Formats: sequence, C-alpha cells, structure tokens
Amino acid sequence: MKFKNYAPLLSKLGMSPKEIEIYLSLLEISHGTISDIVRTSGVHRPAVYQWLPSLEARGLVSSYLKEKTKIYYAESPDNLSRFSLWVQEELDDRLPDMMLAYESSRKKPAIRYFEGQEIVTRVYEDVLSTLPKGSIFYRYESPKDYKKMDEWLPSSYFKRVCKNKEIDKFVITNEKTAKAKKRVMERAERAVPASFDAFNYDITQIIYGHKVAFIDFEARVAWIIENPRFAIFQQRLFKLLFEQLPRV
Repeated sequence: MKFKNYAPLLSKLGMSPKEIEIYLSLLEISHGTISDIVRTSGVHRPAVYQWLPSLEARGLVSSYLKEKTKIYYAESPDNLSRFSLWVQEELDDRLPDMMLAYESSRKKPAIRYFEGQEIVTRVYEDVLSTLPKGSIFYRYESPKDYKKMDEWLPSSYFKRVCKNKEIDKFVITNEKTAKAKKRVMERAERAVPASFDAFNYDITQIIYGHKVAFIDFEARVAWIIENPRFAIFQQRLFKLLFEQLPRV
C-alpha cells in the first residue's frame, strides 16, 4: 500500500493497529464494501465490523448505501488534525482524575524489607540503580565497626561513587569512625562529638532520590521506604544537622 509508511504516525495519534490498517486500506481503494476492506487490509471480517464504528465516530470514515449495500470511504487526511485535537481534549478531560489517582498512590509509602548478611549489598544496589549521574545521597552511620559495611558494598559502588565520582555523598558519622577513615580533603563528612553521644548504635540511614533506607547491622535487617514527601523531610533534617556539626 502506498499509504503504509504513514502507519507509525497514526499509531502516535492513538489509533489501534487494526484501525490503521482499515483506514489506510480505504485511502488506497477510495471506497469499498466490507469484503473489499477485508481483502485490501488483511483484517478479519469480525475485526472490521468491530473497528469501523470507532473510525466513523472520529470522522475518519464515512459510508453510504448503494443498492442496499453499505459502501465505506475514507475521509480526507485533513480530519486527522481534528482527531488529534479530540485526543488532546479527551486527555485534558481525564488528566485531573488520573493525577488524583497518581497522587493518592504516591501518598502510600511502598516499603521493602530485607534480612540476612547481604542487606548492605541489596540496599546499595537500589541506591545505585535509583540515582543517575550527578546525584547526591545523604547517609547517617553509627557503626561499631565501619569495615563491616564496606566488605558488603557492591563493586559498582566503588566504581561510581569512589573512583568516577558519578554520585556524591554527604555523611554524618561517629567520631571514632571519622578518625579511623583515611582523610580525603573533598570528603563531605561531619562527626557527632563523642562528648555528646558515642553514636555507635550500628544503624545506617540513607536518603536518596525519593527513598529512605535503614540498615540495622545488629539485627541484620533493612528497610527501604519509597515516599517522596518522607524523603524530602528526612533530607532537610539531615542538612540542618550537617551544618551544625564540626568538619571531620
């Protein structure tokens, strides 16, 4: 069919594959019966009967009677412009309800739970898959032994965060861990003074994207909570505390 190349364009307008085949076949033959449409389009007769009323309702196909036989013909492609406006009007009409449903679903936090030795790996794999290049995550850590966490970090973490600096991080840790780690000038870390609190609960909290993760090393369990409002709230609390703590 000489009009076949226009099928992708019609698909973008929301027409179904069978609607497209029927309409393009009628453009090809100018006008014809149901049998002519079946033969030219390759669409089975029941489907032609199913989709023709939709095309007629949208002003893309019309019909007339000739000796008691119904003849169908394609309206001018100019009508596609009106069809695209009809799609936009339907979208504008239904979009508010769709947005309400979306906002309602987002208000209910999605919570995932993990347990076992690989909790650190599972959580950081989610951090890396969630954050694109140029992102930042925020981490509270209160380890008794920070090496216990490092040995379970996925190799991609060291590549993307430590080596290539694709993802940046801000960290609040305990004073003991801060002193034990190798000093790096660009590291954005703050330490909770030992005089205030030993801060050695063996729990880590990570705020990233629209998620917040908690890792309990003692119990070997972890949770990931997915909720944009909760993540923003936690991020702002982190920044407030971060600015008050001394540099490492």
